[in-house]
Amino acid sequence: MRALTDGCEKYSEKAELIKAWGTVSADRTATFADLFRVGEYRALLIANLISNLGDQLARVSLALLVFDSSGSSFLTALTYALTLLPAMVGGPLLGGLADRYPRRDLLIASNLIRTILAAAMALPMLPLAAVYALVFALALLDAPERAARTALVRDLLSGDLYTLGVATNQLTYQVTLLAGFGAGAMVVTSIGPYSALAVNATTFACCALLLWTCLRPRPALPAAGRRSWRVELAETFRLIAGSPQLRAILALALLAGYFVVPVGLAVPYAAQIHLPTRLVGLLLAAVPAGNVVGMVVIGRLLRQRTRVTVMGPLAALAGLPLTACVLHPGATGSLTLFGLTGVAAAYQVIAQAEFVRAVPAHRRGQALGLAAPAITAVQGAGALLGGLLADHIGPAYTIALTGTAGLVTGIPLAIVWHRVRTSAPTVPGPDRDAADTPTARDPARGP
Repeated sequence: MRALTDGCEKYSEKAELIKAWGTVSADRTATFADLFRVGEYRALLIANLISNLGDQLARVSLALLVFDSSGSSFLTALTYALTLLPAMVGGPLLGGLADRYPRRDLLIASNLIRTILAAAMALPMLPLAAVYALVFALALLDAPERAARTALVRDLLSGDLYTLGVATNQLTYQVTLLAGFGAGAMVVTSIGPYSALAVNATTFACCALLLWTCLRPRPALPAAGRRSWRVELAETFRLIAGSPQLRAILALALLAGYFVVPVGLAVPYAAQIHLPTRLVGLLLAAVPAGNVVGMVVIGRLLRQRTRVTVMGPLAALAGLPLTACVLHPGATGSLTLFGLTGVAAAYQVIAQAEFVRAVPAHRRGQALGLAAPAITAVQGAGALLGGLLADHIGPAYTIALTGTAGLVTGIPLAIVWHRVRTSAPTVPGPDRDAADTPTARDPARGP
């Protein structure tokens, strides 16, 4: 921790220089070296990595505990669902806190409260209802923490460097998913589920300490003109609904509901095409692995204009490889098809970066609190509907049909994005902010 603190201090001046430049030189693509010179961003990234690893351990531990105590697959699935569904409530209700309070303070407070809740979950012999309540409360607090973290990354990074930062965040998350698939169960088996839950509580405490040590205190956004939560929520909704740019980006992001289906059906699909049990984990990891490859290409090799240009085509074509699942390809074919979908689905990195850019700074927390739960909701609905359909027509046909639906839906949305992108006025400079463009003006502030 001391070394990390020294590192934060060591690079503070360089980070301020990068910020002063507006990102990096406009004639070259930002590099990971540029990104990791920003000490505060490094602290956010490491804290998020620690937290995500703890979350994976907690999910595996809770699934084992609930199944062992109840023997019910439904209750086990409900435990996992409770880690996602509260975002639908927490986002709109609590996401706006990131606009009202200092984002650093909100991050620290969220992690400290989650430390207490996660530690309570590690107590043996806790009633199942209490476990569900704690899981719900923990997931509810994810909304303000995620909104504050995403908005703070935008405060720290600019232009091309910001897009690379978003890609790195997403890549880190996918890596933790891969680690969770590969090692989570082994760790929980080795140390026991209650010990793993205690480790999860410790990760939240470490995150709070790291953020308190390495993030510079900043005041909350100006409170002038602040209105009630309900009014601000309605105004942010009108901001998104009234901006063709934000509508088009969010519509492309919501295609994620199609691309989660192959992951949800990986196990029954593997059984249907007679894959060996040992390859099921690889099939589960294929889409996240493809995401990692796609994010590296998008974040490191493509320039900003190219990223924005390819976002629509990638979104439209992400479902195309899945259509070949109707042919029942073998292990290599299925892994390749799932991986290709993961590569194309990495367009979500561009969508997130462009969405945040297009929202005025004083609305970002609330806007993310509306958009992120919507994406989570369509992913949950996609997985649920995919499972129901697979019971009737089989996993392979369901995955192929999902890919077709993604293609049919994605093509017109990509055309809409192309029209919006080419018709919207461009603000000169490497760090255009939609707060300065007519497409994303805040209706509460007038023209």
